[in-house]
Amino acid sequence: MKKILKYSVLVVLGTAIAIGVYACFIEPFRLVVTEYTVKTDKWNSDKPLKIVVLADAHAVSPWMTEAHLNRVVEKANGLNPDIVLLLGDYVATHKFGTQLKPDDGVRPYQNLKPACGTFAVLGNHDLHHSVGWPEALARTGIPILQNDLKEIKCHGQSFAVAGVEDLWWGHTDIEKAISSADKTSPIILMMHNPDSFPVTPSRVALSVAGHTHGGQIRLPVIGAITAPSRYGVRYARGQFHENGNDLVVSSGLGMSVLPVRFLCPPEITVIYLER
Repeated sequence: MKKILKYSVLVVLGTAIAIGVYACFIEPFRLVVTEYTVKTDKWNSDKPLKIVVLADAHAVSPWMTEAHLNRVVEKANGLNPDIVLLLGDYVATHKFGTQLKPDDGVRPYQNLKPACGTFAVLGNHDLHHSVGWPEALARTGIPILQNDLKEIKCHGQSFAVAGVEDLWWGHTDIEKAISSADKTSPIILMMHNPDSFPVTPSRVALSVAGHTHGGQIRLPVIGAITAPSRYGVRYARGQFHENGNDLVVSSGLGMSVLPVRFLCPPEITVIYLER
């Protein structure tokens, strides 16, 4: 009986160690591409729009180094996107690893090459317990949309990309963000935090968000066990259609609180917007 108990303890400990090593040093580097198709009559073109979303990089060595970010950007470029949307939390604020300098942590984004432009919003970590990251991102020349929008004309298509300030450390104002949009322009709305989605006006063709990391740790059958949202794991990741509005939430690239991912690999999110 003692031998069986000892063997059982060793098996449990060995399994726990193996899962810990995998979650900390293997899965965080298993970059995947996740695709969604959003069909809506709010999109006014016969040609679909290909959107690449990069969210929550949380740059920190040894996990999300400048070199690794360059590989992410290279893979994103290989997808031939029409637009790239950066959804915030460029900085890691946990106490593990070595923090990157702000300019090093955002420099790779300058190499993104979408046909119709790259656009960004800021996340809660960029605005709290960190210094210099919004300024470094601004120096890249990538437009940071804070309750504002850009009208885009590209490939014969006309649409607007809007972005709102962070829900936790800014003042999210969707109405202000979309107020200057041309009445005929479909609006793609960037929000770091998906908690703003339930109050999104029907004028918006598509909302995109990050922040939740897909739960970061997911269990078989159960899925995400927690997410930093007032709605719990409701918007942890995936595609949602509620009250005539569409949302896609990316699982993101990096990690916060603890440098682990389990059954929730980092992802580049691709969205095909079509009618």
